[in-house]
Amino acid sequence: MTVPLTHARRDEAFLAPTGVDIVPPMTINVIGRFEIADDHGARQVVGTLQRLLLALLTLRAPQWTSPDTLTEALWPDDPSSAADSRLHLHIHRLRGRLATGAIESGPDGYRLDVPPEAVDVWRFESAVSGVLADHVRGRAEPELLERLEHVAELWAGAPFPDVEHPDVVAERYRLEDMYLLAQETRFAHLLDRGEHDAALDVLAPVAAEHRSRESLQVLWMTALNRVGRRSEAIAVFEATREALEVLALAPGRELLAARAMVLEQPADRDARDRAGTVASDDMDEGVLRRELARTSTREQALRARRRLARSLAMKGKLDEALELLGQIEAVHRAAAREDEVATTLGDLAAVIGITGDLSRAEHYLDEALELEERTTGTDLRLRLVRALLLAHSGRIEQAARILREVPCPPDSTTSIPALGAAAMWWRVRSQVDRRRGDPEAAAAAARRSLHLASRPGVRADRGPILVELASSLRDGGHDECFEWFHRAINAAHEDGRLPMAAFAHAAMAKAQLMWGGPEAARLHAREALSIARRCGCWGFAARAATRAGDAAMALSEPIRAAWYYSEALSFYRRVGYPLLPEIRAELVQKVGRGA
Repeated sequence: MTVPLTHARRDEAFLAPTGVDIVPPMTINVIGRFEIADDHGARQVVGTLQRLLLALLTLRAPQWTSPDTLTEALWPDDPSSAADSRLHLHIHRLRGRLATGAIESGPDGYRLDVPPEAVDVWRFESAVSGVLADHVRGRAEPELLERLEHVAELWAGAPFPDVEHPDVVAERYRLEDMYLLAQETRFAHLLDRGEHDAALDVLAPVAAEHRSRESLQVLWMTALNRVGRRSEAIAVFEATREALEVLALAPGRELLAARAMVLEQPADRDARDRAGTVASDDMDEGVLRRELARTSTREQALRARRRLARSLAMKGKLDEALELLGQIEAVHRAAAREDEVATTLGDLAAVIGITGDLSRAEHYLDEALELEERTTGTDLRLRLVRALLLAHSGRIEQAARILREVPCPPDSTTSIPALGAAAMWWRVRSQVDRRRGDPEAAAAAARRSLHLASRPGVRADRGPILVELASSLRDGGHDECFEWFHRAINAAHEDGRLPMAAFAHAAMAKAQLMWGGPEAARLHAREALSIARRCGCWGFAARAATRAGDAAMALSEPIRAAWYYSEALSFYRRVGYPLLPEIRAELVQKVGRGA
């Protein structure tokens, strides 16, 4: 006895092992062709009416289809009773092509009764739905990419080719949209992982075939921009604009935002990233490596290593920076030079803090401060670094307590180190004021910090101060913030400072959301996420993923949003980030709402 196909039975395919094809004795293939395959080989389904009949039974399964519906579809201009006889004949012929019992007849008409895995389009739909559901749940990315590639392999072309019945055409569009959504998810994953060339290889042909699908074009432009092919990215925009004009449409906000992002980046940005060439010798990796090679004494070598380590950390080459600092620490410990060990531990804490592992960074600072108290007891930098770490992790009152305990050097001082310490003090003050809800005071403190850091001879890092000033203006509702964000982003890219670029893009994404630009926010968040992952800055990656999730929610894309929020939690867990309980709970709730 034939077991009728039910919705529950068809949905079993969603629970089948992914990436593994179950091959039934007979398969019906309607993606890109019409064929029946069994142990004897594959046979084409010929004849327009036979293809239409098979298409209708396939897309309506497991529901019954009445004879009247089928005859009207097959012979719309011939309502005579002879149509019923012709329908019986075509059903008989189609049954002869299929396995025994594949077409069931009953009082309500006919229906296709085969296992879910027997029809390629059902297997495809099952695979897409399954991988997107797991994408939301935050499954391991390599597995997701493998399954998304499997989905792409199942797609052999438009389903139900050359069948133009309205119901079939509507189903074809629905399945094509599922395919493109899966492909976009795949491309976005590759871009987020920093695999830009690999993404371009598979993205470009699909995007070129669907010129009017703006979301694909945005991904294409993003990939081209990230590998330094800006002119090609702009050409993609122009070609898309022309394709939309044919449809009497104008470029959407996300496409315009992608174009703006390409135009605002320095033309030689990627070349600078690869070569590490920047204007200042303090940041020029090549100059610093040559300087290290020319050193003739141990003290010169230690100073050169420290300068090189700081430069590498700014560029996102964190592993090498930590290795150099570890060598310096070992030399100073062997010589029992506790003051130098304390300074080096402070450097290690700063670099580890860039990764987002704030707990480990604080451990290094604890030891550094203990050593420093046994020596000079006057190193403001270590205390201010601790205050920065506390502020970044949301422990504002503890950071404020350090500011009260540490006197700020006066602006009138002529001491270069004191000016640098003052610039850092006011930077921390800005963070504390902003997170306390006083953006006006925060902006004033950031401007003061920037002024001090810009004094001749001062070696303070101005990049984070630019972002802090922009963020304070943003939180105060001043659109002047965008000017400062652009300055911070461009400076970071021009200097090849990947962590700073990730930090600035993520902060800019929040500004775009506040000003009602979710499309631009998503682009900046994705850019931040890609950069942060590339250099192992997991705290920045978590912030970027959170902003990408917020942008997706604003664009009514809850599935994508849930994925990004899940990623944010994963990044925070990776480095044991001291996330405040209320922020963690909020992220968990956002994952649930999106899913």
